[in-house]
Amino acid sequence: MAEREGMVGGEGLGSGAISNVGVLDLTGMKSTEELAGIGSISRVGIVLVPESLMSGLLAVPMEKVGATVPVPAGENVKLVTGQMKTTGEALASAGREEDVLVVAGQLLVTTPVERVGYGEMIVAGQVYAPQGSEGALTAGISRLIGQVFYYSGKPRFFVGSERFGKGFFEVLEGPMAMILVGDFAIERGVPADLLKEKISQILLAGNLQAPQELLPLVQVLTVEKAGNISALEEGDEDGERTEP
Repeated sequence: MAEREGMVGGEGLGSGAISNVGVLDLTGMKSTEELAGIGSISRVGIVLVPESLMSGLLAVPMEKVGATVPVPAGENVKLVTGQMKTTGEALASAGREEDVLVVAGQLLVTTPVERVGYGEMIVAGQVYAPQGSEGALTAGISRLIGQVFYYSGKPRFFVGSERFGKGFFEVLEGPMAMILVGDFAIERGVPADLLKEKISQILLAGNLQAPQELLPLVQVLTVEKAGNISALEEGDEDGERTEP
């Protein structure tokens, strides 16, 4: 059976308009008649649609849609639309030659990938894997619309919007590969030596702010980036604080 995880709901479904959705999963639809009930799609990150209904989706008015991903039909499709953690060994053995893996969220692989067991792997989100996995993933990914990042060291995954203060880094067991998906900030008062000691590298998909004096170090530590690194604005000290 196809696995579908982490679909994000939208606004205005009753009126036939869908908006403000991270991932819109339409793969459960079976006919163009069902698609006809959608009046419009706007401000959506990714739209997943059955390959057989792709032409029907083109008739729906769409605005500010990041990507449209045709998904093969059948019971052999595994769809990841949230956050999922797996190992390289599981990725190698989980699928069959006729199986299809679609990643529209974030997939964190914690051990090196030697092969991809799925017959087809479609990436419309982000895949994070240890260095040394490049050959297997390059060969195994059949369609790439998102990003694939390679890290070294022990990873830790953060999704959302958070701030990191001096206390966080002091009690953190490092060195750590910091994987950031969303909007984040390093607070004032974090010494550069402490940051270098505890963080081996940063992989960023989103936005990261840091004090002006730490910007050069943060830019050097950020080995993969899909987003922006900027200086904290004066007086910006509020917000959530993260505990290790």
